Amino acid sequence: MSSNAYLDVNLNDTDWYDLGSSWQTNTSFGWDSNGIRGYVFANEDNSLLVISIKGANVGLWSGGPTAEKDKSNTNILFSCCCARISRAWTPVCDCYKDNEYICESSCLQKKISESELYYDNALSIYKEVHRTYPKGIIWMTGHSVGGALASLVGQTFGIPTVTFETPGDRLASQRLHLPHNYQDLPIWHFGHTADPIFTGDCVGFTSSCWYVGYAMESKCHTGKMCVWDTVKNNGWSVDINSHRIKDVIEKILMNPEDFPLPDCVVEEGCSDYPYPLTEDTHALRSRNSKFSQNKFTATKLSGG
Repeated sequence: MSSNAYLDVNLNDTDWYDLGSSWQTNTSFGWDSNGIRGYVFANEDNSLLVISIKGANVGLWSGGPTAEKDKSNTNILFSCCCARISRAWTPVCDCYKDNEYICESSCLQKKISESELYYDNALSIYKEVHRTYPKGIIWMTGHSVGGALASLVGQTFGIPTVTFETPGDRLASQRLHLPHNYQDLPIWHFGHTADPIFTGDCVGFTSSCWYVGYAMESKCHTGKMCVWDTVKNNGWSVDINSHRIKDVIEKILMNPEDFPLPDCVVEEGCSDYPYPLTEDTHALRSRNSKFSQNKFTATKLSGG
């Protein structure tokens, strides 16, 4: 479903995955515009529905009509401060104050929730599905930025969410003042260690993200992390191409003997902030050089 969210079903794309007879495409959204896109999948009686949100289309891979808005929304959600990571970059908002170490927190909080941005659009999509099927059980899913948006909606309404290779969503969650007990919410982030976007290492002027104008500076996740250590256990090299959803499906999920489902645990000891927060402003250093690689705890949760 997360992969199909990238595809226009009317084009009969050969990359469309058959979901089987138990699922149908209930409706689609956004395919007549250049913004947020995806599908609502449902079982036969619409008692179970899954909202799948498309991730970003990046010029490094394919680009497309949504690329410009995808980039601006991504840089608002996942950069420390409006993607102002050097004087060579044009910021996507004006929350950058005084010098390169200060960003106005209240400005960021207001900007991220504005009505023209993807988060607000995603909330409207969920509300419409819930209004149409008030007795239906709704899940969220998505890959990459689509997964992060799904997670933010899941946190907002407390609904179950499964994502794949999402960048760190905790920074955006905090700015939106979403529930602080996110570790107890039914949110599961699946990914692997060869994906630098998932691990928060696609930063700095030598990275692919920098090259295509994406400031992917967040690294910490909400909910529970379900991580395949493909670097240590399978000899994979860290590569931006490993971020593709098709690679996850066909190299990992379709090979359960080599890649059994990982334990899902809360991500501990992770911080997106090199400096402490203050009430009105917070100091943020752009992560142009890599911090130490994110570490995942091995503590199991009951029922995880």
